[in-house]
Amino acid sequence: MARFVAAALTTCAALGVSACAASRQPPACTRPDLGGCAIEEVSFDGDEVISGDELAERIATAESSHLLGGALEPVPILSIWDALTVEYERFDRFVLERDMARIERYYRARGFYNARARAARVQRTGGPGKEGRVRVRIVVSEGQPVTIASVDLQWRDWTLEKGKDIARPVTEAKGRLRVGERLDEEEYEELKKTLLRVLTDRGFAYATVEGHVDVDLVKNEARVRYTIELGPESTFGEVKLEGLGELPEAPVRTAIGIEEGERFSTAALADAEQALADFGVFGAVAVKPELAPPGQPRNPVVPVTFSVEPAALRAVKLGGGAEVGSRVEAHLVAGWEDRNFLGGLRRFNIEARPGLVFYPMEFANLFGKELGDTFRLLPEIHLRSELRQPGAFERRTAAVLRGSFKLYCPQTGEFCTKPDEKADTDEGEPGSASNPPQEPLDHAIVGYREYVGSIGLERPFLKSDLNAALLYNIQLNSPFTYNPAPLPPGFGTLFIPYLQALVSYDRRLNRAGKPDRLTPHHGYYVALDTQLAGYLGFDTALARAVVGEQDESNKRFHAARDIRFQPEFRAYLPVSRRWTLGFRLMTGWLFTGDYGDASLDPAACDALGGEDRNTCQRDVGADLQLMQFRGFFSGGATSNRGYGYNEVGPHARVPSLTADENANAEDAPLVPIGGRLLWEASLELRIPLGESFGTVIFADASDVTREHRLFRPDAQRLHLSAGIGLRYTTPVGPLRFDVGYRVPCMQVLGVCHETQADGWPDDERRPGKLFDVLPVAVNLAIGEAF
Repeated sequence: MARFVAAALTTCAALGVSACAASRQPPACTRPDLGGCAIEEVSFDGDEVISGDELAERIATAESSHLLGGALEPVPILSIWDALTVEYERFDRFVLERDMARIERYYRARGFYNARARAARVQRTGGPGKEGRVRVRIVVSEGQPVTIASVDLQWRDWTLEKGKDIARPVTEAKGRLRVGERLDEEEYEELKKTLLRVLTDRGFAYATVEGHVDVDLVKNEARVRYTIELGPESTFGEVKLEGLGELPEAPVRTAIGIEEGERFSTAALADAEQALADFGVFGAVAVKPELAPPGQPRNPVVPVTFSVEPAALRAVKLGGGAEVGSRVEAHLVAGWEDRNFLGGLRRFNIEARPGLVFYPMEFANLFGKELGDTFRLLPEIHLRSELRQPGAFERRTAAVLRGSFKLYCPQTGEFCTKPDEKADTDEGEPGSASNPPQEPLDHAIVGYREYVGSIGLERPFLKSDLNAALLYNIQLNSPFTYNPAPLPPGFGTLFIPYLQALVSYDRRLNRAGKPDRLTPHHGYYVALDTQLAGYLGFDTALARAVVGEQDESNKRFHAARDIRFQPEFRAYLPVSRRWTLGFRLMTGWLFTGDYGDASLDPAACDALGGEDRNTCQRDVGADLQLMQFRGFFSGGATSNRGYGYNEVGPHARVPSLTADENANAEDAPLVPIGGRLLWEASLELRIPLGESFGTVIFADASDVTREHRLFRPDAQRLHLSAGIGLRYTTPVGPLRFDVGYRVPCMQVLGVCHETQADGWPDDERRPGKLFDVLPVAVNLAIGEAF
């Protein structure tokens, strides 16, 4: 019955999609002038210096947008998706005529004064399935460019006294237009703005810069001249605030940081405007220097008015979400925020996130696999709060106090994913006399009660592009089991105090050149997370107060002591007017004392007996716990998308994780144990398909080791995966669906089959297959991978 219903739904969905696709056929093309025909292609001839992509951005005649450039259109069944996402552009000869004039004007702006759009050819494409479509080919003649012959400055009121602070920066700015280079209107106008900003940043509030260009079309030369008037040297007058409403004035004035009588500076005004925006309580901020009107006496004392429009100061958040991937879970979200808590523009928020994990379900076993008695509902809850005090110590520095409580099954390590059982290596079918079936060992599903407190300082720099934070964190993790199995030997409460320094520089911009962290088109992002755990004298004193004296033979508490670095670099390069190439590189380095060592061998405990074996198992358990929270793992939706969560990296057979005291390493499953060195690299081509849809083509590679080596002494493990993804734009970020395929022979060099008995590393688990067949991983998430 279930299969019949599924087949019926699939058939209905296919019919519905087909009907929808049929309704989105190309528009009719019956007019003699080809008006209304679907534009299949727009191309250019003669575009040698100025690319056709640049020209296409400036005209209204555009080609129709197909999924993957129309590659799916001739493919049966898949053509439905092309029909659903295609956006047909109609041909209009009057629009094309205006576009020819636009092209000539754009060439003129780029220095080609003799350029001409000579002709435009419109032809039917022909061919089966493409009736009613046309190609537009525009022929241009660029001609010789106009070059800059000279750049001169003229001063109307220059004096030595006035020019002492501006001579050098003005001369440096002038050098941006170089003699002999092609004249570009955008660069010419940009230099005019730069010169004006140099003057107004240094006290000349009434400064003006006028530009003039003399073009000799016979010699194809241009002489550029800027005329500068400084005006009086000015100072700030009264600083006025408008629109505060119920908000307090004192912290706002502190953030502005401008005092009456200081030298006038537009840089100071821009910095003050950014400081007000960083409060997060204003929907709009406007800064207006009250300069004397033209023709009136120029007052060198310039009052400034800051007009603000407060946003909603209090908000309630309600919602929910789900995850289907390396695990299946559903959760609710409820929160409250006050942006003027107890006055003083303090920000306070609190959020609760209860949820359920459907253990051991994941996308690969969501259909067609019986879970049996292993199925459990694991409750989780996450409570967090934050108090932010602006203007601590100085006007742009904020003091931060955070606290959180979590009851959860962590995804790092082995505890929320049922581990793979040992693969059969003996000959014979399971259940035969030579290979009798074995009762599976009970695996402890370990959860934690986690308490975290943080206190520190945060400050933005350089128009908030550069952000730095210094935090002191205290983390306490108390383990328990969701099932009747006891805690593995050596598992105890973790105490992790660490000093953390965070620095990031964000220059991600969209196509319009505005800051954009969700859909960047060009720019870069650099970040460094540095942590120092357990090395401060305060850490030791606090650990003794919390933990107390311990019996070395049976520790109930484990304290972290390590140094952790995690740098990251992202870059975005526009490869066309709409396509973006993204790159990400991240590494992690963990330097520890007595845990995370490469010599960890849980199987060595089997050779011991009595108390020595118990001690060995306790040491292994302590190592696993500490590395679970301090070590590195790789694989998953925001990492290596060809692998499941934490599938990349060192694994070990740990018999002490089962409830059987007599279990040995041969019967134990492989579980991820974390590493001390991580590297990840990703390359992604992002292709928008209209306003809401998009697709990506990506390649990911990564590795995790317990040695501090970027390159292994034996076979390299690239774990290279490639794939394709779909994007759908939502108000909270792009909804993405990625399918990653593990490239043969590029996981472990020299091993071309994951099932190959000899060659696949013993310390790494073979990755799972989708429906036990395909070497791919599927990821569904909100937000880009990077």
